[in-house]
Amino acid sequence: MPIVPPSKLAQLQCNTRNIRNVCVLAHVDHGKTTLSDALLATNGIISSKLAGKIRYLDSREDEQQRGITMESSGISLYHKQTENDTEYLINLIDSPGHVDFSSEVASAARLSDGALVLVDVLEGVCTQTVSVLHQAWVENVRPVLFLNKLDRMIVEWRMTPSEAYTHMQQLIEQVNAVLAGFWEGDRLAEDSRMLDEAKERWRETHGDAPMSEWYLEEKDDSHIYFSPEQGNVLFGSAIDGWAFRVNHFAQIFAEKLGIPSPSKLQALMWGDYYIDPKNKHRVLNGKQLAKLYGAARVATSVPLFVQLCLNPVWQVYENAVINVDQEKIDKVIGALNVKVHPRDRRSKDSRVVLTAIMQGWLSLAQACMSAIVEQLPSPVDAQPLRLPPLVHKSPKSAAESRPPPKNDVEKALYECASGSSDAPVPLVAYIGKVVSVPRASLPDFSSGKVQADRVTMSAEEMRAKGRDAVRRELALSRDTPTGTPLSVLSPSDTASPLSSGISTPLHVEAAPEASIDSLAEAVDKQLVLKESESEDEILIGFGRLYSGTISVGDTLWAMQPKYNAKDAKTLPFLKQTTVQSLYMMMGREFVQLQSVPAGNVFGIRGIAGAILKSGTLASDAQICPNLAAIHTETFPIVRVAIEPINPQDMDKLARGLELLNQADACVQVVSQTTGEHVLVTAGELHLERCLKDLRERFAQCEIHVSEPIVPFREGIVRQSAQPGVVLGEVGSSGRLLAIISKASGKSVDADDSRAKPEDLPRGEIHTATANGQVTLSILVEPLPEKTIKFMTRHARDIKRVVNLASSQRRHRLNAAAEALDEMDVIAGSVDVDSDDEAKTTKPSRLSELGPWLNTRMQETFNKAKGWEPLRVERIMNDGLRVLGPRQVGPNMLIYSTQVLEQSGRTSSSWYKQREHNGRGASSAATPYLSGDESDSEDTPTLESVRTAHTARDFEESINTGFQLAMQSGPLCFEPVVGVAVTIKNIVFNPEASTSSDATRSASSASSLSGQVITAVRDAIWTGLLHWSPRLHLAMYTCDIQATSEVLGKVYGVINRRHGRILSEEMREGTPYFIIKASIPIVESFGFADEIRKRSSGAAVPLLIFRGFESLNVDPFWVPTTEEELEDLGEKADKDNVAKKYMDGVRKRKGLFVERKIVEHAEKQRTLKK
Repeated sequence: MPIVPPSKLAQLQCNTRNIRNVCVLAHVDHGKTTLSDALLATNGIISSKLAGKIRYLDSREDEQQRGITMESSGISLYHKQTENDTEYLINLIDSPGHVDFSSEVASAARLSDGALVLVDVLEGVCTQTVSVLHQAWVENVRPVLFLNKLDRMIVEWRMTPSEAYTHMQQLIEQVNAVLAGFWEGDRLAEDSRMLDEAKERWRETHGDAPMSEWYLEEKDDSHIYFSPEQGNVLFGSAIDGWAFRVNHFAQIFAEKLGIPSPSKLQALMWGDYYIDPKNKHRVLNGKQLAKLYGAARVATSVPLFVQLCLNPVWQVYENAVINVDQEKIDKVIGALNVKVHPRDRRSKDSRVVLTAIMQGWLSLAQACMSAIVEQLPSPVDAQPLRLPPLVHKSPKSAAESRPPPKNDVEKALYECASGSSDAPVPLVAYIGKVVSVPRASLPDFSSGKVQADRVTMSAEEMRAKGRDAVRRELALSRDTPTGTPLSVLSPSDTASPLSSGISTPLHVEAAPEASIDSLAEAVDKQLVLKESESEDEILIGFGRLYSGTISVGDTLWAMQPKYNAKDAKTLPFLKQTTVQSLYMMMGREFVQLQSVPAGNVFGIRGIAGAILKSGTLASDAQICPNLAAIHTETFPIVRVAIEPINPQDMDKLARGLELLNQADACVQVVSQTTGEHVLVTAGELHLERCLKDLRERFAQCEIHVSEPIVPFREGIVRQSAQPGVVLGEVGSSGRLLAIISKASGKSVDADDSRAKPEDLPRGEIHTATANGQVTLSILVEPLPEKTIKFMTRHARDIKRVVNLASSQRRHRLNAAAEALDEMDVIAGSVDVDSDDEAKTTKPSRLSELGPWLNTRMQETFNKAKGWEPLRVERIMNDGLRVLGPRQVGPNMLIYSTQVLEQSGRTSSSWYKQREHNGRGASSAATPYLSGDESDSEDTPTLESVRTAHTARDFEESINTGFQLAMQSGPLCFEPVVGVAVTIKNIVFNPEASTSSDATRSASSASSLSGQVITAVRDAIWTGLLHWSPRLHLAMYTCDIQATSEVLGKVYGVINRRHGRILSEEMREGTPYFIIKASIPIVESFGFADEIRKRSSGAAVPLLIFRGFESLNVDPFWVPTTEEELEDLGEKADKDNVAKKYMDGVRKRKGLFVERKIVEHAEKQRTLKK
């Protein structure tokens, strides 16, 4: 097909009903980019013979080398329906399939209205297949299923058509089962929401009377499933360039079978339908066939789909590839009436002949384009369904009834209105991602013929052309003593700064007697300088326009996801920006546009600094909605510290990190207080790509990268602590902390006055502040496993409740900490028992969520060791004060009844609004700590100081100490999980002060808050080490598909990496085993490469973060018994894995590490004599 000019595509942008915004989604290596190549060939962008080989949309060098897509790319294509000669604009977005780049999938789904979901018929439904289906479901994107790689079933597995049909039936059922799970989850959430609303209406009308029976309205879910007879399933092979839907064969055979309408035959093309053996013009179902000819005949009959669709395809492959027969090939070509070039017929490669026949008979591009146009909605039809959940943050099911618009903005959004100059409409656009492109690749800086020249001419040819231009200008202006303008080289070189971005015109200073050679040398220098300047990166936003018309020069408001028009505190997330350029995305190239109407995807320049990763553009920030943030399936987990090798390049690195942070949605850049730059990425492959971009594009300097920094968690279990635990200096006082377990017969600390007495319960610590004025009794103990899992799973709900109950507090959470919070939620969702979760339905109202969480949390303590029911009931009703760390973690701070009485509280709870005393209890101190001494003009007396303090005065100090201890544990300063801290008693003793003067006692109280914080934190650390500590490792779920030949090698690699096998099953009808394993992230670096090497490329792992798991090894364990010494040897030949991890983290953080310089010293002597 001839190349479609960009002007034609720009004209089609105005007809919104004929626009289709489509993304291609699939598991890695399931054929997305190969399919995209075939669609590009229809527009003449690449040759149809190179489709699947050139991988046009993989524009990065590392993408071509690895053979996988790492960045989503957009391109606009032209399609003309042959039935009615209607022209369509297809905005296609190719997305990655690797789990590390799920953020690219999320942005592609947000900008699209439909999706082509590819599934390899051999590998079936893989992990990322479920992820991309869920992404499409969340974004309300309508999918079309493409069963790819049917050629492998014919050539590799030698399946018969009937076997292939049965296999594909099962595969479609598996995909539909995934969609059914999504539907059921949404229905349960809607059930809960509607039940709450019904209860509220009942209470308003009937008071406390018992509610009558209530039933959820049944809804039809047939429209969500894939079914070939509905036309939303394609079968084909992208690499061989063919595909079909059942309607294609229905149109061919309807007349032959005597069926009046192809649509009627299409409904019978999938399922148990057969041609009547006696009357070839009649179609029977399975029951009718059994009734007429017996059940035995049904078993031997061939279904209609196999007979009409699969048998012809199998015959072509049989004659062209498997058993090559030129005579039969000629007959096939004649019967199918396809044109095959004589050169292709003479080719010795059988695949060339096959591809030519199949592309002429069942064109892949034609089948996909027809499915896109017929099955996927236009922006006008899609936006009324997709936008209400984004605008109102409402459930997806609420948009199914197509709610009417409430104002002009919603009306414009739902109608996808572009407006006009006479009747403008509000403009709303969503920027899904920000990409960084070289300056030279943009048409703004290389316009007209010069742009085409730069594509076709080499650098030497450009310089030669420049020398000729100099000679021409020198001949025309020899009498001019000033510099020679090089305006003839490029129109953009002398353009104004506003139009080109170049601040000064390019001149070459030369004397009147300068020779041509010297001028040519100066031209070479200037051209080289300009080439280096053209490598500067420019940020381009990739977005979707939902309403209005955007034009170059428009001034818009850029709203980041956190902006809320009703909250003045979010104004920093609102910035004004001017549109500098607009582009039509054409893969590697950009076509400049003056304006873009609603319903299209586009590129925009001018948002740098206004939008970080994603955001909303609007003409009026007060009335236009801020669309919801993108939902992503992965979160950054792998961290590295980076620094330039040359310290002088620190500014380059800082600028490069800033560009990388904006250009990659799944990257987080954290600047530590020490000045260290930490890069947080989604995985090992993502890290490699980011480091390559930093070195070659953004920073353009050599950098040093640390070993990957993997997060850990710390916890305790109810086992005996190991004797002789020495961790080094802890706390601000720098005292040496040494805990000796009860088994050793004594307890030692650097400060003997704080040693743990023998008669105290395990984990109980008595501590005092440095001045001795406050003494605290603290009990530290582990929480039950069920409680930890429940709190981890519902961390997001707990955070909502805490924010509601204590809205005055400001949560200073950095981006990395928030990401880890989200990952904890996902980790908990893996482990929580579904049966336990299904007992009660979570309320949708935020006011009822706190009591529900409290009740469910109390249930998790049932039959837990060390937690009596009465004590648990008192704790959950009155004693639980706060959670931690960061107010939402799986740790509890509990007040005993005695402390509650001292504080003057009868009851309190973590989820209720906090009450602060009038003397500034929030400042965590006494009246004097608040800085308000105006209440008394006299100097405070010792008696007033003695009676002024209560437990309530120290509440915030104790809370701060608890949060600090939970944020950084004693093992390696990592967050703590699964710990309950009970404040049993608080005693204030002002006489303990060294000064007898009341004034000095009062003034010394100003430092009491800090001393209480330190004492609480150190006491909790000490109490933790009374128990047997554990490290919790961040874990990957590893999915591997391998044959039986390499199964043993795969298991060997997993065992060497301290992983464990979770499940193993053989995929039915295939020689593949599906292995699901768990592997620590700290051991995962290089894991994928090792698997590929050991299996010779036959096994490729997919690693997905699953949360944290406890490593059941005490870091301080050493072999002591006879059996242990016999197994491990007196020298402890087997390393303590937990201690190795702990020491590695402590060494990285600069903490004390106990290690022996000489492990096993032996006397040596020389043998010279």
